[in-house]
Amino acid sequence: MTVIQRWTSEHRALLLLLGVSALMLLLGLGSRELWGPETRWANIALQMLQSGDYLDPYLKGSAYYDKPLPSYWLITATAGVLGDLNHWSLRLPSVIAAWLSVWLVYLIGKQMFSQTTGLIAGWMLISTFYFVFWGRVATADILTVCGLLAAVWWYWRGPDDTRFSRYCVFFLLLAVSSLLKGLIGFVLPGLILLPHVLSEQRWKRHVNVRLCAALAIALAVYLIPFALSHLYGAASYGQSGLGLVLRENVVRFFQPFDNLGPIYTYLLYLPVYTLPWAPVWIIALWVALRNWRHIEPNARWLVWGLTLLFVFFTASGSRRSYYVLPLVPFAQLLGAWWVARRLQQRKKTLGRGWKVAFGLSCGLLLLVLGVFYPWSNGGGGVMQFGQDVKARASAQAPWDDWRMVMIEVDNKLPLYVQNDNQPFYFVSEDQDCPRQGDSAALMAWLDKTSGHHFDPERTLIFAQHRSGDPLPLGYLSVDHQVVSSQVDNGDRLLRRRETESVAYIPDVGGSL
Repeated sequence: MTVIQRWTSEHRALLLLLGVSALMLLLGLGSRELWGPETRWANIALQMLQSGDYLDPYLKGSAYYDKPLPSYWLITATAGVLGDLNHWSLRLPSVIAAWLSVWLVYLIGKQMFSQTTGLIAGWMLISTFYFVFWGRVATADILTVCGLLAAVWWYWRGPDDTRFSRYCVFFLLLAVSSLLKGLIGFVLPGLILLPHVLSEQRWKRHVNVRLCAALAIALAVYLIPFALSHLYGAASYGQSGLGLVLRENVVRFFQPFDNLGPIYTYLLYLPVYTLPWAPVWIIALWVALRNWRHIEPNARWLVWGLTLLFVFFTASGSRRSYYVLPLVPFAQLLGAWWVARRLQQRKKTLGRGWKVAFGLSCGLLLLVLGVFYPWSNGGGGVMQFGQDVKARASAQAPWDDWRMVMIEVDNKLPLYVQNDNQPFYFVSEDQDCPRQGDSAALMAWLDKTSGHHFDPERTLIFAQHRSGDPLPLGYLSVDHQVVSSQVDNGDRLLRRRETESVAYIPDVGGSL
């Protein structure tokens, strides 16, 4: 067999998997409105880009160090590469992490069992609805999954290798993962690898000075962003990054203050988050337990690792459905092990039925996430609203000349409307914004409370309100043009509309 023939036989299937994965993660990515937590990441990254302050994260103008800085830096970096902060640059870090996760699952499966196992695990993962869904969402959750898989993959390249360079790379992967969401970047890889390290007294080989030195280097790298914030951030910022790490990762685990869920949360959501392949890994778990003494040691490790991760998340009093995401790749890997094992026992290759099942699952996900979701956000909504506001305002003055004020009337997160020159100014309910009066009184109040001067002819006022309620700050309509958001295709189809957005654009031809 020639080199080219060997390369083709070994990698053609992988290239197909990675190509389909890229298509599923990218199709229609920029055509969906911001959803849920994406608004926070968008707002914080936007304020970093507009203010030039990358060390002090702000949400709605207030200090917000809820997550470490690098998850925001990834977004600002992609915005710099693409030339703008938009839906693509916002979500691209998650997309890349999800794509790499599919590749890493393939590599782990190949290292532990066989290439067939790796390919099946990769196809199961990329055809899992909630994995693809969160892989297209701008948060730190899929970034954490990718970091966990990268650490496990690196360990399995040489579990008995005690070189300093091996330790350095491993612990640096843990440090970087922990800088994306929290200390689970250190905890999760340690838990899932613990059974393998303890087996055959393997841990004794790794108790050495080289490991301690590599760990010290990784801890120093982990502390760099927090040190930069402390030394060079704004003196008046008022929040400690390390203090919030302690609060969000340690205090929340033992004394949860939000996201309280019942103890059986993950018994429900692990099967849901692994659909449509939940029955496969559940059967695989049953088979593994039934034949425990006769299955491969790596399969036993996988079951132990999954069990420890499940117990860890269940032990925490703070529980949410998507916290189960780090378990999903390993559950699918367990299912892939069982399928490949059956094929090997029957001396068969992956049959047409499995290929059709993977194809149908991927096709359905493409239709739902890549076609239907973008269509449902069209015909109106926030994205069209932003374009309408920009067009109307730009007809009076260059877009970069406008200042933007967000009035938080119903405690909603601010709209994502881009302006490349000036940052938003946020007004929350507790600031006693004038609900009655006229535009002159509102502008005077803004000047007084902010300490800055707002040009009445170059200030856009944004607000949100519940559908059917009177317009917030309706008195501005006397001397402002009013632009309201329209119902999008999805809400039109479901015949619902919960909130509406409104923008007031100064009417320079009027009384102003």
